[in-house]
Amino acid sequence: MSLTALIAGCDDPESDDTQFRPYNCPTWQCGFNSAEVNGRSIRELNLDGEANGEGVRIVGFVAPQGLLGNFSLATEGDALVARNLAGQVLRGAQLVGAIILVKKDGLLELPIPITVLGYEEIDSWAEGAAKVPTYALLYPDLSSLLGVRNVCNGDLLDTLATAATVIGGETYDLATKTVQPNKPRWLTLACAGSAAAKLRLMNYGPHADFDGAGHPSTVAQRQATIKMITADYCGTGQSYTVNGTAVQWENYGGTVVSPGSHGDTEAIWTAAGAACLDATRLPDAAVQCSLPSCSSYNGPLGEWSTYVPD
Repeated sequence: MSLTALIAGCDDPESDDTQFRPYNCPTWQCGFNSAEVNGRSIRELNLDGEANGEGVRIVGFVAPQGLLGNFSLATEGDALVARNLAGQVLRGAQLVGAIILVKKDGLLELPIPITVLGYEEIDSWAEGAAKVPTYALLYPDLSSLLGVRNVCNGDLLDTLATAATVIGGETYDLATKTVQPNKPRWLTLACAGSAAAKLRLMNYGPHADFDGAGHPSTVAQRQATIKMITADYCGTGQSYTVNGTAVQWENYGGTVVSPGSHGDTEAIWTAAGAACLDATRLPDAAVQCSLPSCSSYNGPLGEWSTYVPD
């Protein structure tokens, strides 16, 4: 398989359909389902215990064994940390063994312990960008072979894989494919292959050093990235791709570019979706909006250009 195809991976990250997954496609390109426990989404969690859209909330935090001091969970940029009143901060591998207790509202619901059992820093997809913190988050599941399950549980074969990254202070609406910024006490658990995880790996996270001068990407740049990854041509939230569909990309700044020669132009992307369209990554996709051809496009510069591999 060519490197270009491996870079493409899957572009409908929230789909449960894995039959289209390319052979031997790396974890962070193809990935798994959204973060969940017992079928309940924990993709978004509030650090103050407010329930997410599925009624799941954080109800406690336990520091790794042997550490005292009443630590509480927090985020620092786009990473997990734990802090106590004495000013001690745990981060990275120091969090291995910590337990996050979550609970779905209801009289008969019991707290579920999610244990941090692995930490790894992986390479960013952006040239010159810092490595990305990733976590292995496991919870008890007596029906599974090992008695535990990774929160990124799709077709994950390695239960202990560090398959989730974190985005602090921002969430993402999957129905509309939109960025929800400025949510300081919320975090997104982005599983490998999801649109949010790819955005983070492309160095577009809301706390990343995007321009090399300490400034993150803008909300509009992140919005264009989500639309591009999910093939939301019309900007309405409808995705015109399926799991494993190949696509090549390059951003305006030239920091994230698929290697090798590119195929035919697919689209130019802005925060509103595709500004123009010459091809679709799914052949014969019935796109429900009229867009100009990119060959004659004279509008504003887009954040991304995408190409359909030969």
